[in-house]
Amino acid sequence: MEKSYTCSLCGRQIAHRGFCLPCNKKRKYHNTGQSSLTPTGKPLKQTCASCGFVTYYRFTRCPECDVPAKEIEKPARPISSVPRDRETIDIDAPTASLIALQKSPSATFKFPFETVRHSQKEMMDDVRSAVENSRHLVADAPTGLGKTIAALFPAVEYAVANGKTVFFLTSRLSQHKAAVETLKLMRQNNAFKAVDIVGKKHLCSHDVADMDSGMFSNFCTAMIKDKRCNHFKNSRSGELATERAGLIRILTNSIPSTEEAMGLMSARYCTYELLMDAALHADVIVGDYFHMFGMHEKFLKRGAKNLSDAIIIVDEAHNLSSRIRNHLSSRVSTRTCELAMKEAQSMTEYEARSAVSEINGIISGMGKRLFNKKESFIEREEFMDKAAEIGNYDTLIAQLTRVGELVLETKKISYVDRIAEFLQMWKKEGVGYARIISREKIQDKNHISLQFSCLDPSLVSREIVRSSHSTILMSGTLSPMEMHRDLLGMETERTSLKSYDSPFPKENRKNIIVRGLTTQYKERTEANYTRMAKKISDCISAVRGNVAVFFPSYEMRDALCSLIKINKHAIFEKSSMTKQQRDEVKNELRSHEQNGAVLMGVMGGSFSEGIDLPGNLLNGVIIVGLPLERPNLSVDALISYYDERFRAGRDYGYNFPAMIKVMQAAGRCIRTETDRGVIVFLDERFLWQNYRRIFPKSWSFDVTEKPEEEIRKFWKS
Repeated sequence: MEKSYTCSLCGRQIAHRGFCLPCNKKRKYHNTGQSSLTPTGKPLKQTCASCGFVTYYRFTRCPECDVPAKEIEKPARPISSVPRDRETIDIDAPTASLIALQKSPSATFKFPFETVRHSQKEMMDDVRSAVENSRHLVADAPTGLGKTIAALFPAVEYAVANGKTVFFLTSRLSQHKAAVETLKLMRQNNAFKAVDIVGKKHLCSHDVADMDSGMFSNFCTAMIKDKRCNHFKNSRSGELATERAGLIRILTNSIPSTEEAMGLMSARYCTYELLMDAALHADVIVGDYFHMFGMHEKFLKRGAKNLSDAIIIVDEAHNLSSRIRNHLSSRVSTRTCELAMKEAQSMTEYEARSAVSEINGIISGMGKRLFNKKESFIEREEFMDKAAEIGNYDTLIAQLTRVGELVLETKKISYVDRIAEFLQMWKKEGVGYARIISREKIQDKNHISLQFSCLDPSLVSREIVRSSHSTILMSGTLSPMEMHRDLLGMETERTSLKSYDSPFPKENRKNIIVRGLTTQYKERTEANYTRMAKKISDCISAVRGNVAVFFPSYEMRDALCSLIKINKHAIFEKSSMTKQQRDEVKNELRSHEQNGAVLMGVMGGSFSEGIDLPGNLLNGVIIVGLPLERPNLSVDALISYYDERFRAGRDYGYNFPAMIKVMQAAGRCIRTETDRGVIVFLDERFLWQNYRRIFPKSWSFDVTEKPEEEIRKFWKS
């Protein structure tokens, strides 16, 4: 039996999930320029002759009982009611026409703040020069500079005046909010239109929280293809065009946050689709990395934008290359095949089950070549030739894709579809990929896995960046800037590299490198762990208030924390935390400001990047060791590939990524001009030139074997 919903205002029972339109007080009907008014100025109603449902728009089929409506005569509109100097909008036109709003005349932009910091103005001038001359800029801009508005203000000003579109891309929801707040400040005195579009999964009205991005993509595609998503259907319904037009006007003119947009539309419409409709006439689109570097052709076509007219601003750009590589990589194991076989069996797809069983046998058979090794490289043809023995390779992909879509009609996840995606990705030819077979333990069982790893992010980014009008990369940890330029395929002669000074007082930060201790693999002995735990405990006690300790891995954290002795409240980061859990940790730190708390985290985890802990929320950070990747074939392949391309394999593929994680974790300490704090680097390898050269040139260090004494001196000063 279909659920019914009760209107909170009139108590009316409605069968569909959405608004009770007759008493929806959010709608405004006083605009006499709209054709949905009667000659007397009252809203034009249409009533279903079958069920009595009333709307303030015309429909051909009743949205409640689906009975065809009787044709009603549209009242004549007085000619004099249309001002001749204003653009008119036909509310019965297609969606694209409904949002063809009149653009404001161009004018000189006004900066929303009375003063501009020196380094901020310097960056604004560099961004302005880049967009005016169709160049690229890699901006190493530290925390506190105000880089968001320093990039957006000159870029939006140029875009509005020259018919371009600014794409502000970021990977975190918190950075979406920061960009939206900045754009709202700019709109107070300047005329432009903007829209914020996060990842489609985060805008979905269905229960998709437990899906990863690949699962969600398959689920969404299947729901739309089979016409089972009512939210999507409503977003394309001709009967609801008038209502959508009003919502789109709100979106383009108010720049709502994700939560506000969901609250406005998610009960009835696909929020993503309406935001994309609003993007058609936006001067600025705040989006996710994936929108431009994963689906740019589809995204630009949907928004009626040209790549040559795009000004791309990438926030926290130190993450971009690894995000692209992960998106272009895939993995399948004998465990995946076991689950896929059960899936096909439950759907009575015996032919597909047999095919998956043979794929499982191929992977298991290839695993025998490992002997006593854990992993080994394999060739593309080695797997493809064996898979072709099952049948035509492309036909096999099509068969598994079809079964996967059938599964997704009733379930959110399909392992058959995952295997089909892997087979499709494995087909790719050329250099820039590594193919590895390995042993792994899944749920205490031994399995064999095949891994397809992308080594070269420029396979995607090169064409996009070079075809754009201008691309700006910015982050507080873009050193060395040449690495990011090279990895993303930016033209050397067209790209400027610029590092900016921190606006924060140097005396507010104390940087200490501890000599005599290291987390090098050969030094991971019980005696050394005991010495390190003692030093960490002393530093924690010396810092006033809250302190965060970041380790290279959860394994090392747990080993050292069993030896650390402290008198402060301890908080342990988990490997995967929701936004609510992160907020709870922040509240916990806030409640222990006086006596102090210790956050035990991991570099590259939830709290080492993209989170603000200003003021007394965090007075010290202790960096324990270097978060270098464990040596394996994937890392070896990356180093070899970068060495062949850039003659910098170990730096680009091993050393620099670890130091970027270090710098991100260290950056949690000082977030505002008035913050004071201590950063302890607990590993003597930070004195080595190949690591120390990544630190900002303006940073000074105290090198000591007794960091606790230097910390106490700092707090006494």
